[in-house]
Amino acid sequence: MKTLPLFPLPVVLFPGTLLPLQIFELRYRRMVKECLASQTPLVMLQARNASTPDIDFYTTGTTGTIIDWQPLPNQMIGIELKGEQRVRVSEIHKESDGLLVGEVEYLNSTVLAGSEQQSVRLAEITAHLAQHPLLSFSTARINDDTADAFSYQLAARLPFSGADKQRLLEFDNPVARLELIYTLLKEY
Repeated sequence: MKTLPLFPLPVVLFPGTLLPLQIFELRYRRMVKECLASQTPLVMLQARNASTPDIDFYTTGTTGTIIDWQPLPNQMIGIELKGEQRVRVSEIHKESDGLLVGEVEYLNSTVLAGSEQQSVRLAEITAHLAQHPLLSFSTARINDDTADAFSYQLAARLPFSGADKQRLLEFDNPVARLELIYTLLKEY
């Protein structure tokens, strides 16, 4: 396991997606500087409550690599994070300035290749999704190799609640993730 800095906010970062942030707290400015200097990721964790993000957050999140940064007025730092890999965090510690760090376990998604039943279900669910008025994509581009990335992109872009986005992040199987997206979209 690897120890990484934790950044709990009321937002979900999905693998393969981008998240712009403005960093103003001293502990997080230190985190950004250290991540840039050591070329290590940080872990974005969704806070359940925006008023107490350091106390009440989910322990499944996503590593994020800082791909761009710029100084902003008032000693703030603008960064753009790229979501890399889902992780589960344990053994969380608070450093002297309040920055949280934790041991991370990297989580893998289910590999669909070789499962005819999963491939058939993937084709069915993407055909249903393609008919939804909020979505526009070619089902020909979605296959066993692209389902994981596609499901994360959809989850990030659609107007779901934080709790629903967290549920989507926690699914290991991209077909199950797409099925939940389809179910949630029935409300729109």
